[in-house]
Amino acid sequence: MDYSISFVFDEIKATQAACYLLSLNAGKMNYMKMIKLLYLADRKYISDYSNSITTDSYVSMDNGPVTSKIYDLIKDSRTDNGTYWASCIRTEEYDAVMIKEPREYDRLSPMEMEVISNVSQSFADSGAWDVVKFCHENLAEWQDPAGSTIQISIEDIIRATKDAKNVEDSIEETSLAAHIQKLNYMAIKARQL
Repeated sequence: MDYSISFVFDEIKATQAACYLLSLNAGKMNYMKMIKLLYLADRKYISDYSNSITTDSYVSMDNGPVTSKIYDLIKDSRTDNGTYWASCIRTEEYDAVMIKEPREYDRLSPMEMEVISNVSQSFADSGAWDVVKFCHENLAEWQDPAGSTIQISIEDIIRATKDAKNVEDSIEETSLAAHIQKLNYMAIKARQL
């Protein structure tokens, strides 16, 4: 059964996840490392809780898996372009720098924050290229795109992280979580109008 699971990208939640990760790292880190750690946090959360922290979509690039919409925000955040992301995070050289911490992390659950914290701690002594090497050697869903990009589906992540007997149930649970997230996201947007 092909579900084609996707979440509606929630820029505020993704920004809060990135800011929380940055807050655990003195407010600044190499943005390639940050992208990889956010991917690894999402991967863990999808595997363990059938849900996404960042609500992003993913691609394989030469240097490993990428949270694609967050990567686009990083490329655009060298100046304040009016996005929520740019009001909190700026790109300086190869670093993501938190310029303003969110007043609260209201879009993140305590469990999501714990997963981000655990991933950050696991790679605290690793440089960006160490994380790239880890991703290349340990993530079955990553494929070498040879200078291009290859989509990584949420189903690919589930198949790479679950026992074969649990894959279909996990895909079904994650598909339901994505559907609920879309409904909640639309309700939030409707209240803002």
